[in-house]
Amino acid sequence: MARRQEPLDEEQRALHDSWDTMARTLARVAVNSVLIWGVCSALRYGVHASSDRLLAFVAEAGVWWAPGMLVGLLVAGGLLRGLLNRRPGWSAVASDGVDVALSNYHITYQDAADDPRPRYSLPAFGLAFRKAAATLLTLGTGASGGLEGPVVLVGEAMGAGLARITRARSEHTLRTCQLAGIAAAVGTLLNTPFAAALFALEVVYGNRIVYRKLAYCLFAGIITYALNNRFLGFRPIFVAPPHGHTYTLAEYALTALVAVAVSAPVALALGLTMKHTRQLVERVHPVLRGAAGSLFTALVAVGLFYGLRMDPRHVLGMGEYTIARLLAGDGGALSLWWFLLLIVVGKLFTTGFTIQSGGSAGMLIPSMVLGGVSGAATAQLLAAATGLALSPQLFVVVGIASALVAVVGVPLAAIALVLEVFGSEYGPPAVLACGVTYVLTLRLSIYQQQLREPAAPVAGAPAGS
Repeated sequence: MARRQEPLDEEQRALHDSWDTMARTLARVAVNSVLIWGVCSALRYGVHASSDRLLAFVAEAGVWWAPGMLVGLLVAGGLLRGLLNRRPGWSAVASDGVDVALSNYHITYQDAADDPRPRYSLPAFGLAFRKAAATLLTLGTGASGGLEGPVVLVGEAMGAGLARITRARSEHTLRTCQLAGIAAAVGTLLNTPFAAALFALEVVYGNRIVYRKLAYCLFAGIITYALNNRFLGFRPIFVAPPHGHTYTLAEYALTALVAVAVSAPVALALGLTMKHTRQLVERVHPVLRGAAGSLFTALVAVGLFYGLRMDPRHVLGMGEYTIARLLAGDGGALSLWWFLLLIVVGKLFTTGFTIQSGGSAGMLIPSMVLGGVSGAATAQLLAAATGLALSPQLFVVVGIASALVAVVGVPLAAIALVLEVFGSEYGPPAVLACGVTYVLTLRLSIYQQQLREPAAPVAGAPAGS
């Protein structure tokens, strides 16, 4: 009896790719990376140019009508989003966008045939541009959230669109274009090619790294990195002060403690906030949900502004302002642990109301803000309780890394992000924090685990492709 041959997995299939196939795939990835870089760079510039200036004006103008203008813009943007979301094709671009991207990626696993048409039958370039427009309308008016979630969908959709117009006939080539598109989009934002490539693989495949696709994702990340540096200038997302490569046992122990104290509470608090803000905005008519969510968001920010003179940039926008101030060692209110905890609470609610009311915004950057601010607050509490001279910046970095693992579930990408953004001297505590956090919060990820794992292949289908 002839022995039944097992189907080839993705790594084994790569050994049989012809030189022509590899050259065509590289060409597709290169062209797509350039296009995605252009779209995501324009989106990033538009959001920063509008949101940063608006929030800075409200914080610094000193005129009575500035907070009212902020409320009006937020509500108007929310109302317009609510009206657009009632139109065909626009409901898919509401909220984070990562779940839609994952669903579009895994749709080809539902059939044993090597057929990319299930994804080709769905919107691609139109979906990407609608997502970009909805994101500009959300974050550009001052709402709370990140750009990374929306650009994941932009990258996936443009990858699928380019695969379709270049007549890629294999679902394996389609998936490579989709994954490389995600890596290019995230790499454009973070300027971290290795972290972006790992993020794409970890978000899509969870606990499994497909090295053939990782190679193409790295290629896409390098292209966007080169374009960023050549045309936009190198600007790291965060800058931390230098730290020696040697750490004491006490610092390692406190690093692990901060990871535990930050990661699980942040993940649980964000999950609960998302649940309850959704329940609240769902009581409102669908057309008015965007306006209602924006109004709640504005009330939180304006209340903290008038009650505590809290800069609205701490709870609105993408939150990069707060992390930059903490890493720069700004004193004042940011040196008070209770003030930092109020920032965390305010950011939780503004992000929850923004996303659950249909706003197009991501959770990766907000989770970094929540983790970094919580890490700084924990360090201040520990310093007050123990009398130790602790570096708040170290615990900001540890908090950022552990929160990424707890909320998004990407330990390797979180470590790579720390190495590429903050430098190798922050690597050891980040590795420890991410390892502890991953074990602790494996079941607390915001993105549903079933969406990360490919559907079980039909009998006879190639596994792992």
